Amino acid sequence: MKKKHGNLVKKLVLRDGPQGLYPEPLFWMEGKDMEGFNAHFSFQYVKGPGTCHPVEGMLVHPYDECLVFGSLNREDMLDLGGEISIVLGEEREKYIINEPSVVCIPKGLPHGPIKYERVDRPFVHYAIGLDPEYKASPLATGEPVSGGSKYRHLIKRLVTTLHPGADPNDIDVGKGSGMGYEHVGDERGILHPRERGIGPGNGDSVVWLYGSDLEGFDLNFTWGHYSACGKWHRAGEMHQHPEEEILVFVGGDPDRPDYLGAEVEHGMGYECERHILNTPGLYVCPKGFPHLPMITRWCDQPFCFFVICLSAHHASPWVEVEVPEE
Repeated sequence: MKKKHGNLVKKLVLRDGPQGLYPEPLFWMEGKDMEGFNAHFSFQYVKGPGTCHPVEGMLVHPYDECLVFGSLNREDMLDLGGEISIVLGEEREKYIINEPSVVCIPKGLPHGPIKYERVDRPFVHYAIGLDPEYKASPLATGEPVSGGSKYRHLIKRLVTTLHPGADPNDIDVGKGSGMGYEHVGDERGILHPRERGIGPGNGDSVVWLYGSDLEGFDLNFTWGHYSACGKWHRAGEMHQHPEEEILVFVGGDPDRPDYLGAEVEHGMGYECERHILNTPGLYVCPKGFPHLPMITRWCDQPFCFFVICLSAHHASPWVEVEVPEE
């Protein structure tokens, strides 16, 4: 029998990005590929030196964008494994990045190229553009200028901001969402939801950034490593958000980008339809759409997961539903 919400489950396919943006195929998804989701993203594994975003010159976008550089080191999530340079602004200031980071690109800011100067071990790069369609105006420029500091504040460490003594209803630290993530962070800004009781299938190490960390962008997102089976959240069965969200699954092996290494089940809609991903893919969650539970059914190899939610906050009220009998 055809399921009602099957259109909200999407596989990731390696493809060419816009001309001149990335030199090799990568995972590339626009709103038209995700049921009209009001953002687009790319994802790639970085395995060696190179240049991208763009390959030549600079770009200007008419929307806000985040350029994320995340670690694949499961033993130390703050070890990037390489060194990156990026050029920002009309002044062409060149910045060096050697730890997991996100670069906030406000709309209209010239930026690029990104250069992978050194890659000691593979890491990941994903870009989130806050428009359903990729749009860019190219700029031809001269040589970058080192030593500037005007745009330094746009480069953020890829860690969770901890709020000791915060208002218990502050959804930016998780309490207001009911999900409990405010209790599982360590002193370095890494969340450990599986180890600290949120759910047996949840992440080993996760970071979560909100609009307050991202120059006020209408965005919150995560990056995390996962390796265990079971339900991800003990506290409730399903929740919903007042904003759109996608839930993205990618493998942990950069040499096998089409291999997830796990099978994950997701409940969708008031019907609690069960949908399954066992290859890289994503679930689309429209505004107010009930979803969960998320259950890792089997895991042969650790995988990675990230949320892209189109709000500066992450309100996640639980929804009371009747789970259908198996």
